[in-house]
Amino acid sequence: MTALVRIPRPARAPHMPDTPLPRRRHRPADGGGRLVQVLVAHAARAGCRVAIEIVSVTPWSSATFVGSVATLALTAAPCPALARWLAALPEAEIPLGRDLVADLAVEDRRAAGDGVRLCVLICNGAAGT
Repeated sequence: MTALVRIPRPARAPHMPDTPLPRRRHRPADGGGRLVQVLVAHAARAGCRVAIEIVSVTPWSSATFVGSVATLALTAAPCPALARWLAALPEAEIPLGRDLVADLAVEDRRAAGDGVRLCVLICNGAAGT
């Protein structure tokens, strides 16, 4: 018969570093918060100061992708830089890490008093089933 001997565990796992891990930047977990942050920064680089509010986020899927459609309300003071940014926005590269902005439409409702709406199709980094 073999005797069982208790093997003591080390106080700290050998693969864990002794130095603390660097703090990660805050990334909103909701479906549109990160997109809003990226678009506000993108507008700022174009010389525009904008405020963006999430109106709705709806799940979306196709045969090969899953994601969501985000509808956003944009508020900004009219200026030439804003007009140029909005005109170029549908073709702009919007970096979202693993996610992909597959489509972005700008709907200008300012004449009707509703402001500007953005409709954004975001595909997740993982393929759908």
